[in-house]
Amino acid sequence: MIRHTSEHNETVKPNDYEIERIRSLLPEYFDGDGNFKIDRLQQAFQDGDVDLTREGYELNFLGKSYAKYLTSTKTETVVVPDLGHNSKPINADSENLYIVGDNLDALKHLIGSYAGKVKCIYIDPPYNTGSDGFVYNDDFSFTAPQLVEKVGLTEDEAERVLDLRGKSSHSAWLTFMYPRLQLAKELLADDGVIFISIDDNEQANLRLLCDEVFGEQNFVAGFVVVRSEGGGLAKQAVIGHDYLPAYCKNVDAFVPLGRPKDIRGQVISKGGEDYWVETDWLRKEFGKYGTCPYEEIAEILGEQKLHEVNQELESGNYVLVPKGGYHLVGRLRKISEDTSKFYTVLKKFDGDGYAKYLNKLGVNDLDRLNLAADFSFPKPVELVRQAIEGATIRTKSEQDIVLDFFSGSATTAEALMRQNAKDSGNRRWILVQLPEVLEPTAHAYKTGFRKIDEIGRERVARAAAKIKKETGADIDYGFKLYRLNEPSGGVLDDLLTFDPEQDDTLLAADYVSKFDLNGTPGHDTVLATWLVEDGHGLTTHTQKVALAGYKLDVCGDSAYIISPGLTSDDVVELVRLLENGDLAVSRVVVFGYSVTFGVMHELKKNLSVLKSGRTVSVIERL
Repeated sequence: MIRHTSEHNETVKPNDYEIERIRSLLPEYFDGDGNFKIDRLQQAFQDGDVDLTREGYELNFLGKSYAKYLTSTKTETVVVPDLGHNSKPINADSENLYIVGDNLDALKHLIGSYAGKVKCIYIDPPYNTGSDGFVYNDDFSFTAPQLVEKVGLTEDEAERVLDLRGKSSHSAWLTFMYPRLQLAKELLADDGVIFISIDDNEQANLRLLCDEVFGEQNFVAGFVVVRSEGGGLAKQAVIGHDYLPAYCKNVDAFVPLGRPKDIRGQVISKGGEDYWVETDWLRKEFGKYGTCPYEEIAEILGEQKLHEVNQELESGNYVLVPKGGYHLVGRLRKISEDTSKFYTVLKKFDGDGYAKYLNKLGVNDLDRLNLAADFSFPKPVELVRQAIEGATIRTKSEQDIVLDFFSGSATTAEALMRQNAKDSGNRRWILVQLPEVLEPTAHAYKTGFRKIDEIGRERVARAAAKIKKETGADIDYGFKLYRLNEPSGGVLDDLLTFDPEQDDTLLAADYVSKFDLNGTPGHDTVLATWLVEDGHGLTTHTQKVALAGYKLDVCGDSAYIISPGLTSDDVVELVRLLENGDLAVSRVVVFGYSVTFGVMHELKKNLSVLKSGRTVSVIERL
């Protein structure tokens, strides 16, 4: 756990993350000692007639090596559930997540359970305008000599990297974004897509950065979003738009973005499904003479075509539509599955038919919820809703996950709920927000809020109530709440100096209670942290399994021993349950601080020789 993570981070190198990705994709090119067999890979390229070249270009910036190092380290935070919030009826069975904490830590936690599972990411990161509050605030717990050793920098480079703290330069912004986008890519499903709102200040750098992280071939489109009116004080030209570049994870698996088709023909219902009747598809000669009526099919298109049309008419897939003394052949197209492509200029039409997206529409969205918070340019709900709809329109019923790790005012949550209400979808959202402290002069502070995440969570609750009242839709209106905390220095010292092989009498201290945070018992914090690490997610339910006197936490194929008190009798009962098939787990994960050395030895020994021949591993975490 924390100790093992700390030990890992002591030895990590900047390229470890990339090396592990290569190892997972190409394990056959590594030997038993972990050495990369580059000669074999080069031979494979040559056999495949692939040109190898050293020429090309790449994005370089001050802090890039450090950014890679940050990508490779593990988070030393723990996941603390808000038990009171999560037990409320509206939240108890919710599949939505709100995480309060640094999004870099959150992404690293989420990878354990959600890697390759996120269908759509929308983020609105700081624009680095010089006035939007962005400064690079890494804690930089390293000295220059340590950066030289860990990251491989020169002394001068190390000093310059340390000097990035508190800066809003291009290099500082890229250092901030690089690890977050690398981890975001890992979370995306193979057919997933990420949308990133940005303006002119970093748009060019963002494109280069995304080309490197996601690959140039995975660029989907650079959408343009209208954002302002007026501009009488502009020095050169009125800049009236922002950018919304989109990248997919894998262009070969990606399905083009879709939007509902404008239905202009007749709509009929059949078998509980709505269809629209397309009548201009059967043509005399494509693009030249217009639609071919049913009465002229044999003469113009031939008897075989007439036979095919008659078969479809008999099966109910086609209908005849009277027109001008003739009949047009209408084919039925399922409305729920028929989509149009996206345009690069995203549009929202007002009552006069004028298409625009203005930042003030985002403010109006908050005003309608009586949240006059200090958000200068919150994104309009309709903009984010269209992005979500475009990415998920064909899979709305498959529990697609939408992630926003710069949550801010929580626009993404409202947009997703509105889309689910619109098309009866079952999408889920994950939001991450840093607990930024509000200034006492802020309007939101005066109304009782102290941190930005509080406004976001209140916005979710009010939007949910409003959508439910307006639509009556049977969708998920709740969310589970978690906070990320780093144990205090004293706790870390205790964890790092613990010796699991010391005499049993010295193990009287309760290490679990050291993780009592935010009113949540340490047991629940350790369990939540492990559940997401082990692939069980943060919305799953666990069960208690009684042993002789101890109770296990069980989820899926994992059993967890966290609290102290496990005895030899409990080990005997655990073996009995496993032998009889009453407990079907493949591993037992143990909080090493809670089990005495003797009992741990018994546990490992007995589970290694089960009579049933089953394999149950014991994983000790410190």
